[in-house]
Amino acid sequence: MPARMWRYGIHSFLELLRQKLPNSLDYMLNFIYLAYSMITLLLESVSAFRETWLECLGDLARYRMAIEESDMRDREVWAGVSRYWYNLDADQSPDVGRIQHHLAVLARPDNLQQLFYYTKALVCVQPFPNARESIVLLFNPCSDRPMTLHTIITAFIATHGALFSQDSAEQFVALANIFLLLLRRDLARLDRKGQQGVYMMSSNFASILQYGEANGIMALEFAAKQGETAAEAHKFALKWTSSSGSLPRSESDISSKSTISSTSPISRPMSSIMPQGSYLTFHTLNVFLDQIGDPEIYPSVHTSLAFLWCLCLRPNAMQQLETIIPWLPITRFLNTLLRPETNFSKIEDEAFPYFEDEPIQQLSEDFLIRGQLWSQLYYPENFFEDAPSEDNRPVTEEPTTIIPRRHRCLWLGVRIATFNRWITYSRDQKFKPTQLAHEYAPIAESCGHLNSRALPGSPADHNMDEA
Repeated sequence: MPARMWRYGIHSFLELLRQKLPNSLDYMLNFIYLAYSMITLLLESVSAFRETWLECLGDLARYRMAIEESDMRDREVWAGVSRYWYNLDADQSPDVGRIQHHLAVLARPDNLQQLFYYTKALVCVQPFPNARESIVLLFNPCSDRPMTLHTIITAFIATHGALFSQDSAEQFVALANIFLLLLRRDLARLDRKGQQGVYMMSSNFASILQYGEANGIMALEFAAKQGETAAEAHKFALKWTSSSGSLPRSESDISSKSTISSTSPISRPMSSIMPQGSYLTFHTLNVFLDQIGDPEIYPSVHTSLAFLWCLCLRPNAMQQLETIIPWLPITRFLNTLLRPETNFSKIEDEAFPYFEDEPIQQLSEDFLIRGQLWSQLYYPENFFEDAPSEDNRPVTEEPTTIIPRRHRCLWLGVRIATFNRWITYSRDQKFKPTQLAHEYAPIAESCGHLNSRALPGSPADHNMDEA
């Protein structure tokens, strides 16, 4: 009923008035204000449909923003109002891709944030396929830019544009290498206290999931079974690592195989998006991992380790990617996080690490990760219960936030090490790469004809042998 009321009683009339602009401007303003007050009243009195009312209020505020052409300050105010309602709705329904699409539209002119929300809309638990049409409009200006004029952001978006459109491998490699070069050279210019790095890694993970394609191999693997828990998935995955025999040993196994391995119940053709997206993902991660001692990249690494942990819980998916994951840099990075004050009981416990003395248990990137298909088994049940809304979260993180974030990364490292396949862990010997990880290292370093290696003479280059 609420959806029909919006569609036939409000939206259709708004569209009719919009088509008659500018002559209908006064009528449209009056109708928006009337509908806005009515929906606000329904939000207070009929809470059973709270998610619907929140989205309606966001839509009404976006209409009001769209018709404001004379006063840009008012336009920004209404954009903020619309964003406020959509964020409240996203808190209620984080796995609904349609809400992420709304937030993407409002993210202009922040192109990277737009890419994050569009890709998240495509790979949410409840994806929004219409975002495929919108994302093309974001790709076009960056794809048309001369390669010599690219910035980190435009090169990154153009690379995803080449992936999404399945352009030639040469075009993808050229754009990806420009991006990786700019990222390594100008990484310090990324702002948002690490959020831009999370946007990048999340968008990269979406490419591994083939941007929500209906026949996406990885998306089908990540789809959680009804009622499945992380502990059950971990137990099953441990059986695979303890009994696995021959597995892909080269990069070509990823790109040349037309189907998932014979152990998988899935047998579908593989597009070029998944392997190329995987190369981009792990080369990007390699650049972040080389920023030893920089807490600004911790959110990006935390997000990446969360993805790897969830990947470990899906053996058929991990088989496709394990050869190109930079296990040696991951091991080296994890060891740099260990401190004398590290709470080893927390990072070695099977239970998700909570910090009772922290006022907010959720890290800023947790709100960006949640709702995505691949992250379903990461967070404990009710982890986001009583979490602050977007407007009530601190704009600037407390300096102490680095402690739970570092412990979260270490906890994920220990969980991955429980498989004893790629890395191992003991309190005495810390994290160590396995022989298999050493075998995979040359493949991971050069996969996809991409280059994310540290420049000769840089600190990261000197540290490469320490793992």
